[in-house]
Amino acid sequence: MTFGEHVRIKIPALLQAAIGMVAFIGIEYFAYFIFELFGIDQTIYRGVFNTFAAIVIFVAMFVFHKIVSRKNTPLIRLEKITPDQVAALTVVGIGMLGFVATYIGIANRISAYYEPVREAYVEYQDNVDRYSEVSQTVVPVWDSLLYAFTVSFLVPVSEEMAFRGVVYGSLRKGFGPWVSVIISAVFFGLMHGVSMHIGYALVCGFIIAGCYHLTENLIAPMILHTVFNIFGSGIANVFEIEQLGISEDTRSTILTAINLTSIIIMPVAVIAFAYLVSVKRKRKADKKKVEEYIAGREEEKAEATGDDTEPSTETAAVAADAEENGTAGEEA
Repeated sequence: MTFGEHVRIKIPALLQAAIGMVAFIGIEYFAYFIFELFGIDQTIYRGVFNTFAAIVIFVAMFVFHKIVSRKNTPLIRLEKITPDQVAALTVVGIGMLGFVATYIGIANRISAYYEPVREAYVEYQDNVDRYSEVSQTVVPVWDSLLYAFTVSFLVPVSEEMAFRGVVYGSLRKGFGPWVSVIISAVFFGLMHGVSMHIGYALVCGFIIAGCYHLTENLIAPMILHTVFNIFGSGIANVFEIEQLGISEDTRSTILTAINLTSIIIMPVAVIAFAYLVSVKRKRKADKKKVEEYIAGREEEKAEATGDDTEPSTETAAVAADAEENGTAGEEA
C-alpha cells in the first residue's frame, strides 16, 4: 500500500474518531447549558444531571453509529458472547479496580513528599467526592441514589458507546486493532483530564478496548466497565448517604474489603485476560477451518461437475452448521 493510500484510509478514521470525542464533550457542555437555562443547580441534582447527560450521549452516539456505518462494515460489533467470557470480563473488571486502588495508594504515599503530586491527589479526591461542592443536607436522598445508580450502570454504557463503539470503531477503519486500542485508550485518558486520573484512565482504557477487540462485542466492555464502577464508586456513594444510617465503621470495613479483594484478584485478572485471548485465537482458527472446509467442498464439486461456480448456499449453510457445532472440516 502506497503512502497516499495510507493517508486516505487513516486520516478519515482519525477525524471520525475525533468528531466522536468532540461530540461526547460537547454533549456534556450542552447538559450544563440546559440545566443553567432552567435554573437547576447541577451540584445539588448531580444524579439527574448525570442521568440526563448519559442518556443524551448514548442516543447521540447510537445515531452517529447508524449514520456512518455501512452494511458490510458496521461501526459497532455484536458477535456472540458466552457465559465463560462474561465471567472472565467480571474478573478482569475487579482486577482493574485493584490496579486503580494500588495506583491511588502509591500516589497517596508519594503526595506526602512531593508537592505537585499532593495537589493532584487533593484535586482527584475533590473530583470523586459527590459532596465536595455542596452539603449533603441539601441533596435529596432520591438524587443521591439516582447518582449511584447512574454512575454504576448508565455512565459505563454511555461511555462505552462513545469510546469503544464510536471512537474505537472509527479507528478500526484505518488502523489495526491493537493500534486502535492504544489510540482509543489515549482519547479515553485525555477525556478524564491531565491530572491524577489520566494515569490509570490510560491503562483502564487499554484493558477495556482490548477486551472489546478480543470479544468483538460492545456488551463486553460495558460489562467490564459496569463491574468496575459498581465496586469502585457505586457502592461507596450509597454508603455516603447519611440518611441511610450506615455507620462509618461498616462503610470503612466493606470498602476496605472490596479494595483488598480487588488487589488480591489482580493476578487472576491477568489469567482471565489471557483466557479471552485464547478464546479469540480459537475462534479465529475455527473460522479458518470453516473457510477451508467451504473451499474444499466447492473444489470437489467443481471437479465432479466440471463447473467453476460461486460457493452454493447449501454448502455455506453446511459449513455454518459445522462451525456452530464445532465440527468444521468434517464431512456433514
